[in-house]
Amino acid sequence: MQKLISFFSILVFIVACESEHTDAPKKTQEVVYPMLDVETLFEKNQQFSNHTMIDLLKELKICNMAQKDENDFMNPACSPFYFKFFIFNDQLPLENSFLLQIKSKTNGFPLRRLLVFQRERGELVKVNGFVANLIGVQQTKNNYYDLLLRFNGKEEGETIFYNCVFKWKNKKYEFEYVRDIEGDNWGGPVKLKDRDSVSKLIYQELNDNKMFF
Repeated sequence: MQKLISFFSILVFIVACESEHTDAPKKTQEVVYPMLDVETLFEKNQQFSNHTMIDLLKELKICNMAQKDENDFMNPACSPFYFKFFIFNDQLPLENSFLLQIKSKTNGFPLRRLLVFQRERGELVKVNGFVANLIGVQQTKNNYYDLLLRFNGKEEGETIFYNCVFKWKNKKYEFEYVRDIEGDNWGGPVKLKDRDSVSKLIYQELNDNKMFF
């Protein structure tokens, strides 16, 4: 992965847990919904929870409806072993608005991908694509969930994970900030005071490496 800055040289001050204290009077704040963890397990011999999911895969034409062999990654079956559905707005029906997480190696692609679809004028439209793993969702006032996506990176041969928050804006998901940076047995939250500058660097790196499509 292209280096924008020596990652390890800035680790000591961009990654840490941070707490802030103030003597100012407390003000009434809006309800803040918790970020809920998401873990996606692609297991064999599973069935979709409803037929709508099968109909959507058929409409998207990204799998083989006749395929029965779940070991053929280059010609994937329309199965939960390869594809998982999630809603991102609980006010919209699944057939009109959904996230689709795709297993790594499916159709020859090495990493997990997350696709965002909405129906417009009767047709499914991909509004976002990420080379990422969905690891969290958070409810919001506008009903469109915030997403926490994990992206893979490389630095000096080591795999690094960037956990990034995306918010729904202008009819699609847009990058907001990097929440955590993690490596092998190290890492954690990015300090609030460094969040803007670090997020700009990481966003540029992800964009240069075509992690959005």
